[in-house]
Amino acid sequence: MELNSYENIGLATSASVAAKQAKDRSSLGQAEFLELMTTQLKNQDPMEPMDNGEFLSQIAQFGTVNGVTELNSSFNNFASNLQSSQALQAASLIGRDVLFQNSEAYLSQNGMSGAAQLESAASDVAVNIYDSIGEVIGRVELGKQSSGLVQFNWDGVTLSGSNALPGRYRVEIEATRNGQTETLSPLVSANVTSLTLGKVGEEMQVELENFGQVNFGQIHKIL
Repeated sequence: MELNSYENIGLATSASVAAKQAKDRSSLGQAEFLELMTTQLKNQDPMEPMDNGEFLSQIAQFGTVNGVTELNSSFNNFASNLQSSQALQAASLIGRDVLFQNSEAYLSQNGMSGAAQLESAASDVAVNIYDSIGEVIGRVELGKQSSGLVQFNWDGVTLSGSNALPGRYRVEIEATRNGQTETLSPLVSANVTSLTLGKVGEEMQVELENFGQVNFGQIHKIL
């Protein structure tokens, strides 16, 4: 059976559209889409033209996909610029001391320092320092404290009067309120030696002397 001209045009159009759609859909851009739409309009059956609603629906779908693609591109550029800006600001941290949350603090020849964040005032605050076998070898009495950041320093002199060796020691901070004592998470001091910038969307890594790498978000305060 011989096909009429409209059927031939329809087959040619279908073949053309199929070939175009066989391409990687992720690479279909505005130019390709408009070319397909133009071909479809030129070769449509005049007796059965494309429904206006269908035509507008296709344009709206393309607009949505194209808009999302452009939004993603803009967001990636924004994230990249923001990360570069943060890296420049963070570079000023190198060589400075910071406070970060950790259960151990480092005792150097200059002593050990850290802090605790009090949500409310306490009638008494004390810091206990433990050795590797879990024995309390040092204690710093801070007394009554108002809410906020409370810092401490330990000179390394043990309860027995000897000098503790340099190294890492477990720290525990106690706060007493209304006769009840609770344990607080210690913030310990360390020196920033370097920074490692991750990929877009990944958190920057901060290298701390005697502690290794921690996430930039773990830094509580710059001293």
